[in-house]
Amino acid sequence: MPLDPQLEAMFAGQPEWPSVRNFPVDALRQAVRSSSLQLPPPAVTLASVEDRVVPGPAGEIGVRVYTPEGAGPFPVIVYFHGGGFVVGDLDTQDMIARGLAGGAQSLVVSVDYRLAPEHKFPAAFEDGWAVTQWVGAHAADLGGDPDRIGVAGDSAGGVIASACALLAKEAGAPKLSVVINWYGPGIHPIPEEGSALEFEHGPVLRLDDAHYFWELHIRDASDFDDVRASPMKAASHEALPPTYIASAECDPIRDAVEAYAPVLQQAGVPVEVKRYPGMVHGFVSWIGFLPGAQESMRDACAFARKYLAKA
Repeated sequence: MPLDPQLEAMFAGQPEWPSVRNFPVDALRQAVRSSSLQLPPPAVTLASVEDRVVPGPAGEIGVRVYTPEGAGPFPVIVYFHGGGFVVGDLDTQDMIARGLAGGAQSLVVSVDYRLAPEHKFPAAFEDGWAVTQWVGAHAADLGGDPDRIGVAGDSAGGVIASACALLAKEAGAPKLSVVINWYGPGIHPIPEEGSALEFEHGPVLRLDDAHYFWELHIRDASDFDDVRASPMKAASHEALPPTYIASAECDPIRDAVEAYAPVLQQAGVPVEVKRYPGMVHGFVSWIGFLPGAQESMRDACAFARKYLAKA
């Protein structure tokens, strides 16, 4: 299926996004931030949005707490933004966190984890796990229900969410009820086959961009064997939380995203995996105007509500 017509028209009026290798990291971060802040937010109303800090392994971690309207205690979803572990912050995917809080009727705690190359693997995962543990211990203080906790993320954040589910299972706490993963791969490095070759040159994300972000992130190739980087490599996937996996059809890492679903299904984990036609990597950030992004948010929120209600 071709690129979504609305996206095709949008890209036609813009210069081609250059390879990320051609950007100094600071310039890349600023470019992503500037473009993200121009995007419209979703049409949701929340009771409050509050920035705060929580303790982490290397100092305080910034978080943003989104509280939905209504009477609590609410389920709590810990959310990790995308950006290849190199770019992104609490603002760049603010629209996704808002959509998730409103649509899933859940408190959302968005995490400003440490970024590479200043902070190499596994810093982002350590921060993500620290906040997940903190939420498990302090959900009630936020107006949340400690028995109804989930994790979510897009792209790199989806990998962190999948990793936190594995870590929580191993630790025995907090008990997670759901995982929402928008286009976070289950395996690294990205296998150079299938969608990786079909969409090697994009649009939006190139295969080389995905490789380069991980070159900035890892210490050496052995990090790819760590289950936090490659959740598919875990010894067991049994008893993991129900998981929603969204992929974009026109995305070089699509197959690496979808490949995690049968692994989970074979372990008896309830899984909903859906490929969104005509969409590109990062499409959920366009929730303010793109029907495909709005559909995926509705699907993810319905999945979250279903399993958080059962907890």
